Amino acid sequence: MSLASKLKKLRGQTRQSLQQVADGVGISKVHVWELEKGSSKNPSMEIVKRLAEHFGVPTAYFNDDSIYPNEANALQFFREFDGQLSEKDWEALRGVAEALMAKKP
Repeated sequence: MSLASKLKKLRGQTRQSLQQVADGVGISKVHVWELEKGSSKNPSMEIVKRLAEHFGVPTAYFNDDSIYPNEANALQFFREFDGQLSEKDWEALRGVAEALMAKKP
């Protein structure tokens, strides 16, 4: 899936206008529209980073088709905390995850 398709999908899922994304990323509304339509195909890495930060996904999401938005938040979480949590902390997280999974119908 192209960057354009991923951007359009994220914007739709978050119900943001072109202007809201532009304001959040610090680029023009026209530039967001061009990125979303695929007419601007090679954005700078800085813009990709700001888009990723704005939507709460890792920058790799825009380049890697194996990362899906529903997985992106989990990947970002583990990247942020990897190596910084104790084994006790990881056990607590596993317990929370198991409790959440048990609640699923």
